[in-house]
Amino acid sequence: MTSYPDANLISAVPTLFDQEGALDIGATRAAYAQLAEAPLDGIFVAGTTGEFTTLTDDERLAVCTAASDAFGPDRTYWHVGAASRYQAAALTQAAVDRGARRLAALTPHYYAATESALLSYYETLVGRAAGVPVYGYLFEARTTTSVTPALLARLVDTGLAGVKISGAGSAAVGRYLAALDRTIPVYSGADAEFAEVVDLGAAGVVSGVSSALPAPFLEVRDALRAGDSAALAVARERARRAVAVTGQGNLAHLKAVLELRGIPASGLRAPLDPISPQDRRTLESDVADLL
Repeated sequence: MTSYPDANLISAVPTLFDQEGALDIGATRAAYAQLAEAPLDGIFVAGTTGEFTTLTDDERLAVCTAASDAFGPDRTYWHVGAASRYQAAALTQAAVDRGARRLAALTPHYYAATESALLSYYETLVGRAAGVPVYGYLFEARTTTSVTPALLARLVDTGLAGVKISGAGSAAVGRYLAALDRTIPVYSGADAEFAEVVDLGAAGVVSGVSSALPAPFLEVRDALRAGDSAALAVARERARRAVAVTGQGNLAHLKAVLELRGIPASGLRAPLDPISPQDRRTLESDVADLL
């Protein structure tokens, strides 16, 4: 098989809370410190897996700072996207002031952003970042904002350094890649399709499941880099199983896995059900060889 020496694995990391919903920065730091022992290429902080819509701006900056302390600024992507250009610009400035060296910004959400509003949004963030790379972040299912491949090419021309595409399979990622007339790193949020998107020309994946179960995804990355088809076949199956047993990256399941790894129990701020005792027992058995 072809080798992909530049294939990258970035983990989208959770934010930990106490059972009342207060930010538990100590547990969050412990989770990041443990994950930092794995040779990841980067981490994506305060995104969807990090329950960013439930965080105050100060909390977002605090968890990003904690991640940067654990992984180093060059491996930490601070998510500064917001529902408005005003809020996203303020977060961008604050992140840069705190030493951020990589930024990511989800499109505006809730209101479906117009084309002109999207262009203005990213132009503003790139300008406010003052040379710090800004990565665009598309997730139509969660934002209501649709970005066609042709529009993405225009957004990239505002100065974006790369793009993350979530909620879309490898075929859709391929269409976005084909529309870009210059080479920038494009990442997929599809954990289970790491090999497929890299084969299409993507830089890698931003994986929520790997924040709790990094080993299978590191095995996929290393097999891709080495061009080892036999190792890749085994690793892909393990990574797909990790995605399946965590309920496609369900936040309650990911936090339960972190508990199995010795991280203090975390509540959810997102309006989701906690993991049931029966599912917890099943999960413990299912992930035993994936930890």
